[in-house]
Amino acid sequence: MPSSISKSRLAKAFNEGRRSATVEAAENPYENPKLRQLWERGRAGQRSGELKTPIPPLEPGETRAERVVHNPPGSKPKPIPRPRHGPRNGPRGSGPRNGPRDGPRPGGFRGQRGR
Repeated sequence: MPSSISKSRLAKAFNEGRRSATVEAAENPYENPKLRQLWERGRAGQRSGELKTPIPPLEPGETRAERVVHNPPGSKPKPIPRPRHGPRNGPRGSGPRNGPRDGPRPGGFRGQRGR
Protein backbone atom coordinates (compact mmCIF):
# COMPACT_ATOMS: atom_id res chain seq x y z
CA MET A 1 0.00 0.00 0.00
CA PRO A 2 1.51 3.38 -0.97
CA SER A 3 2.24 5.91 1.76
CA SER A 4 0.08 9.01 2.02
CA ILE A 5 3.12 11.05 3.08
CA SER A 6 4.90 12.87 0.26
CA LYS A 7 8.48 12.03 -0.65
CA SER A 8 9.65 15.55 0.23
CA ARG A 9 8.07 15.25 3.70
CA LEU A 10 9.84 11.92 4.26
CA ALA A 11 13.16 13.41 3.14
CA LYS A 12 12.68 16.40 5.46
CA ALA A 13 12.13 14.11 8.45
CA PHE A 14 15.28 12.13 7.62
CA ASN A 15 17.38 15.28 7.15
CA GLU A 16 15.98 16.77 10.35
CA GLY A 17 17.19 13.67 12.18
CA ARG A 18 20.65 14.19 10.67
CA ARG A 19 20.69 17.84 11.80
CA SER A 20 19.75 16.81 15.33
CA ALA A 21 22.66 14.33 15.60
CA THR A 22 24.97 16.98 17.05
CA VAL A 23 22.57 17.83 19.89
CA GLU A 24 22.71 15.24 22.66
CA ALA A 25 19.32 16.05 24.22
CA ALA A 26 17.41 16.36 20.93
CA GLU A 27 13.85 15.06 21.03
CA ASN A 28 12.01 13.47 18.11
CA PRO A 29 9.45 16.11 17.05
CA TYR A 30 7.25 13.79 14.97
CA GLU A 31 4.10 11.93 16.04
CA ASN A 32 3.66 9.96 12.82
CA PRO A 33 5.35 6.55 13.26
CA LYS A 34 6.92 6.57 9.78
CA LEU A 35 8.35 10.07 10.22
CA ARG A 36 9.61 9.17 13.71
CA GLN A 37 11.39 6.14 12.27
CA LEU A 38 13.02 8.19 9.50
CA TRP A 39 14.14 10.83 12.00
CA GLU A 40 15.72 8.13 14.18
CA ARG A 41 17.37 6.51 11.14
CA GLY A 42 18.82 9.84 9.96
CA ARG A 43 20.08 10.66 13.45
CA ALA A 44 21.65 7.23 13.96
CA GLY A 45 23.27 7.23 10.51
CA GLN A 46 24.77 10.68 11.01
CA ARG A 47 26.11 9.83 14.48
CA SER A 48 27.69 6.57 13.34
CA GLY A 49 29.35 8.29 10.38
CA GLU A 50 27.92 5.96 7.75
CA LEU A 51 26.32 8.89 5.88
CA LYS A 52 29.06 10.58 3.89
CA THR A 53 26.99 13.15 1.99
CA PRO A 54 26.76 16.58 3.61
CA ILE A 55 23.55 17.53 5.39
CA PRO A 56 21.49 19.59 2.95
CA PRO A 57 20.99 23.20 4.07
CA LEU A 58 17.54 24.48 4.97
CA GLU A 59 15.60 26.03 2.11
CA PRO A 60 15.04 29.80 2.36
CA GLY A 61 12.16 30.34 4.78
CA GLU A 62 12.23 26.72 6.00
CA THR A 63 12.50 26.20 9.77
CA ARG A 64 13.65 23.31 11.91
CA ALA A 65 10.99 20.86 13.05
CA GLU A 66 9.78 21.31 16.60
CA ARG A 67 7.23 19.47 18.68
CA VAL A 68 3.99 21.36 19.17
CA VAL A 69 0.97 20.45 21.23
CA HIS A 70 -2.03 21.01 18.99
CA ASN A 71 -4.85 20.94 21.55
CA PRO A 72 -3.50 21.24 25.08
CA PRO A 73 -6.03 20.64 27.86
CA GLY A 74 -7.82 23.83 28.83
CA SER A 75 -7.12 25.60 25.52
CA LYS A 76 -10.78 25.67 24.50
CA PRO A 77 -12.33 29.00 25.51
CA LYS A 78 -15.12 28.83 28.07
CA PRO A 79 -18.56 29.57 26.59
CA ILE A 80 -20.31 32.68 27.86
CA PRO A 81 -23.27 31.55 29.97
CA ARG A 82 -26.62 32.58 28.55
CA PRO A 83 -29.07 34.31 30.86
CA ARG A 84 -31.82 32.17 32.37
CA HIS A 85 -35.46 32.71 31.42
CA GLY A 86 -36.07 36.20 32.71
CA PRO A 87 -38.27 39.10 31.67
CA ARG A 88 -37.13 41.11 28.68
CA ASN A 89 -38.92 44.46 28.69
CA GLY A 90 -42.04 43.09 30.33
CA PRO A 91 -44.01 39.84 30.33
CA ARG A 92 -43.84 37.63 27.25
CA GLY A 93 -46.76 36.50 25.18
CA SER A 94 -49.41 38.83 26.58
CA GLY A 95 -51.41 40.78 24.04
CA PRO A 96 -50.73 41.85 20.47
CA ARG A 97 -47.20 42.75 19.49
CA ASN A 98 -47.75 46.26 18.21
CA GLY A 99 -50.70 47.35 20.34
CA PRO A 100 -54.42 47.09 19.61
CA ARG A 101 -55.63 47.53 16.03
CA ASP A 102 -58.80 49.08 14.87
CA GLY A 103 -60.24 48.33 11.48
CA PRO A 104 -59.18 45.88 8.79
CA ARG A 105 -55.64 44.67 8.48
CA PRO A 106 -53.55 45.91 5.55
CA GLY A 107 -53.15 43.58 2.62
CA GLY A 108 -56.74 43.02 1.53
CA PHE A 109 -59.68 41.00 2.74
CA ARG A 110 -58.68 37.80 4.61
CA GLY A 111 -61.75 36.66 6.41
CA GLN A 112 -64.64 34.22 5.88
CA ARG A 113 -63.89 32.38 2.68
CA GLY A 114 -66.64 31.03 0.56
CA ARG A 115 -69.52 33.16 1.80
